[in-house]
Formats: sequence, C-alpha cells, structure tokens
Amino acid sequence: MPKKKTLLKRTLRMKNLRHAWKEVAENNGMPGVDNISIQRWRRNWEERLHNLAESVLNGSYQPGKLRVRYIPKKKPGEWRELRIPTVTDRVLQRALLQTCYPIFERRFLDSSCGYRPKRGLKQAVERILVIRTNDYRYILDADIDDFFNQVDHALLMKFLKKDLPDNSLLNLITSWLKVSRVKPEIASGIPMGSPFSPLLANIYLHRLDQGIQECGYESVRYADDLLVFTSTQAELEEAYQDVEVMLKRLKLIYEPSKTNLTSFEEGFEFVGVFFEGDSYEYIWQNKRIEVHGDEVDWLFSHYGPDYG
Repeated sequence: MPKKKTLLKRTLRMKNLRHAWKEVAENNGMPGVDNISIQRWRRNWEERLHNLAESVLNGSYQPGKLRVRYIPKKKPGEWRELRIPTVTDRVLQRALLQTCYPIFERRFLDSSCGYRPKRGLKQAVERILVIRTNDYRYILDADIDDFFNQVDHALLMKFLKKDLPDNSLLNLITSWLKVSRVKPEIASGIPMGSPFSPLLANIYLHRLDQGIQECGYESVRYADDLLVFTSTQAELEEAYQDVEVMLKRLKLIYEPSKTNLTSFEEGFEFVGVFFEGDSYEYIWQNKRIEVHGDEVDWLFSHYGPDYG
C-alpha cells in the first residue's frame, strides 16, 4: 500500500501551486517589500513555482518581511493596518490554504460564517433570522479587543498540532508567524492582509465557538465579530460572564466600549446590517433597503449589502 503524502507534499504539488498562483494573480494585489509585482511574477511564473517548491523542500525558503499599508475604515478618521506578504509568499500561503481548507471545514461549526468557502454574510443573516424566530431575543454584541494583534502564537501552534493530521506544515507556519510579529520579542499577532490569516483566525476562535455551544447558547460569528443569543435577560448576563472566561483562556478580552448587552427590540448592527424588532436593513448603492419578516430578500441573497 503506497504511503500517504504529507500535507507539505500535497501543498507543493504543481497542480496545487498553479491554482494558488492563479488565485493570487486574479486578486491583482500590490507588490510586497521586494517590489516584485504580479505582472513581473507572471513573466516566468512556472519557473518561479518550481523554484519555490524546491526551496521549501530543501529548507532554504525564508519568508520576506511584510509591507505595511493603511486603508480607511467605514468610520471617518479610522484606519486599518494591512501587512502584506510578497507575491511569492502569498502564492505559498494560498497553496497551503487550499490544502488545509478541507481539514478544517469538517471541524468548524455553523455559527462561524466569515472567511469560509461558500459561507459569508448571507449565511450569517440567515442564521440570525432563524435564531430570532426561535425566540432568542437577547443579544451579547461582543467586540474582541485588538484581536488580530493579540492571537497568542504558542496557543495557536498548540491548536494546529492537535488539529492537523501531521506536523509537516508547522515549520512553514511558524516562519510566517515569526516575521509577522509587530514586536520581535512578543510572540503574538496574525497579519491582516496575508492569505492564510483568516483561516488561522477561525482556527483560534473555533475554541470560543465550541465553548459557547457547550454552554447552550446560540451564536453567530463573522471573523472576530461575535453575537451570542439567549432567551432571557438573566441568561444574557450569565453569557457575558461565561464568554469573558472563554476569552481569557485564549488570552483575549472584550473591547468594553464596543461590547453591549442588547436585544432585537433595542436593535443592533452586525457587519453592516442593522436588526431591530422583526426587520433588518442595510445600505445598497447609497439606498437603504429594509426587510420585514424572516426571509433573506432577493437583493441581499444575490449581491449583499454595499460596504463601500
């Protein structure tokens, strides 16, 4: 019986690398710190893929530093920091992502809606509507303080060692985490702007999803945006304390100014969609779309709200 290929060998198969390069090229992102653009990489992409695979296998691969870029948030005056790998590193991260998706998709819960294949805001809204129909009217609208910069590397690697069927990818992931540190002496943080970071975020917060489910609460999470639902006000106050303990185990805390105990009657906003009573609304092409009842409207289902 032939020996099963390791995850690393599967990641470095030319078919997988070609698909990863295609995805990175179609995204047409900016160059990294080496100033090699997508257009320049494209000139000899096949040779680059072979060289990349060889360098990983012989141990000479070293990830480049990250290029820092700031983009405006929706709220005026606020900026989001992106830290962007080189095109070469993005291709390799994308290849690894393609290998890991099937492993973790079997593990993740339905409450996790962000950064997953064939899941997104539409599924989050659908889940919120079902929860509302089931009479969970009280909500912990939780914001995790500086989540992406606070992910603890030792805990993350512990989770990866437990979840992955072999350890062949761990050295690669460790090298990416090391160059992504904001402060070299502090082993924490995953960079927004790297292809692999969203999956790492979901792997880390999967433990939170599990804890919430085990407590008997309903929840919806989109990346680090979290809603926890209860049927009574007393349960809601308990949920706040329970989730606070779960976050502490992950070396995370609430952002108090952005964490609220609310209800459908009071209203709340989740990833650009505002829920109040038995309706919800969002902005589409500078128009306010309001929907009553428990169905996802046709426009949202096909296009989603406009966050630009």
